[in-house]
Amino acid sequence: MTITCSLTHKDDMVVKKPNILVIDDLPDNLRLLSKVLTAQGYRVRPAINEALALTAAQLDPPDLILLDIKMPEMGGYELCKRFKADTRTCHVPVIFLTVLDDVVAVKKGFELGGVDYITKPFRTGELLARIDNQIRLRSLQQQLIEKEQFLRTVYNGIAAAITLIDVLEDGTFRIAQVNETALQLSGRTRQELEGIDVQSLFAPETIRSNCQACVEQGLPVTYEIAVQGPKGENIWLLTTHTPIRNPQGKVVQLLATSINITARKQAEMQLAGRTQELSHALETIKATQGELVRTAKMAALGNLVAGVAHEINTPVGTALMSASTMQNGTEKLAADLRANGMLDRTAFEDYLDLATECSYLVMVNLQRAGELIQTFKQVAVDQTSLQKRTFALKPYLREVIYNLTPDIKSTPHRVTLSGDDAITLHSYPGAFAQIITNLVVNSLTHAYPDNRPGNLHIAIHECSASSNESSYAKGDNTQGDKPPRKVIIKYTDNGCGIPETFRSKIFEPFFTTMRDQGGSGLGLHLVYNLVTQKLRGTIDVSTACADGSLAKAHHGTKFTITLPK
Repeated sequence: MTITCSLTHKDDMVVKKPNILVIDDLPDNLRLLSKVLTAQGYRVRPAINEALALTAAQLDPPDLILLDIKMPEMGGYELCKRFKADTRTCHVPVIFLTVLDDVVAVKKGFELGGVDYITKPFRTGELLARIDNQIRLRSLQQQLIEKEQFLRTVYNGIAAAITLIDVLEDGTFRIAQVNETALQLSGRTRQELEGIDVQSLFAPETIRSNCQACVEQGLPVTYEIAVQGPKGENIWLLTTHTPIRNPQGKVVQLLATSINITARKQAEMQLAGRTQELSHALETIKATQGELVRTAKMAALGNLVAGVAHEINTPVGTALMSASTMQNGTEKLAADLRANGMLDRTAFEDYLDLATECSYLVMVNLQRAGELIQTFKQVAVDQTSLQKRTFALKPYLREVIYNLTPDIKSTPHRVTLSGDDAITLHSYPGAFAQIITNLVVNSLTHAYPDNRPGNLHIAIHECSASSNESSYAKGDNTQGDKPPRKVIIKYTDNGCGIPETFRSKIFEPFFTTMRDQGGSGLGLHLVYNLVTQKLRGTIDVSTACADGSLAKAHHGTKFTITLPK
């Protein structure tokens, strides 16, 4: 119990004066003591006999007892015994008041549990000083008990295992004390742990790298360790050894605190396993994606082959028919010659006209087929090999568009190309071919769901790089005084546009709005990769139509590709 409660108000703080039980069989003595102590602010409870004193003390234990030894019934010594035997009053300090001043009486009073001995007649100043001293001691003892109880509660109730380890002179370590949590984690009793050598619990390497390191360095050491739990299971502990020094600065004890981190370690191991699984899955996805991209490239090349084959079929067929017609005319002329022994002038002139016309048709159509084959061969080689070479951009794009004629002529749409014929690049023409092919195919597939005639336009131009895009403005000019250049390709169509919700996703792999119609979602992803990785450029998309609905004006879609020259 503390000795403070409400009695006097000062600065809104309530202070309780000590409660003193005064026991004396003489009324005059009781009145005198009550008057003196009350004047000092003490709360005084007088008791004129032993029975009344016992009842008062048990109902409301005082902070101090002033006890006269010479009592008529059981006497002060016996009454003191009763107080000390009762758990309610055993901690209350007792000061004996008596006329006896011999050593035997004093000794007996202290043996019974008295804390002081005042002989009558007493001096008021001495009495008050001794009472105040005992009150202070009582208060300090009570505070010490409360603090000890609090610390013990925290010590045994905390979730961390606490172990106090003695550092012995021979360099070994012995467990001095453990709390309840340490006992629960280990599954052992206090007798099994306290007093044993740490070496019986842990491997020498663990002791050397942690306990000895803490002593030698004089600094806390933290580590993770797996120990065996009470049921034989593995328990992971996060342990910290903190050195405790004596007044001379020598490390004499280690305070080991351990937190059970088994759940965290299990989660970490599960996460590591899951991360590894996801890593393998990502690698598989990347490999599959790469294979699908290659498949998409080959599919585009296959479509190109089919279209070119169709285009070549017409001039080759015409040339074959013309050659066959001339062959028939030649055989007829030879038969007439063998039959008549001579040639009719008119028949010979007709044959010459036929041969001239057929030869012309054969030459024109074979030349046309040769041009188609040459263009296809160059574009196909560029798309499959992606080799770097010097080429004129606009004429090359014209060949790419020409190879797309089979796809375009079956639609009401038309593709136009504008720009400077003199723009020359040392780059990867196959990348340009794949970019334009995929952009055109994307427009033909998605931009005109109503099948209205559309205009697809490609514009190219060259300009100086802006200061924020150029190392030239930063002084890094490796081409003399000429600023770096860039090439801009703008591809536009006047189709339905791209909805705002889709615009941020169109370059993602496998994103398509026509999956149910066989769309792979790789075309624009391939375009993005070629522009940003192969050609080291940028690509932006914009559309004036917010939702791409056909009910609004057909503002279409614009792709702007910016490339370093």
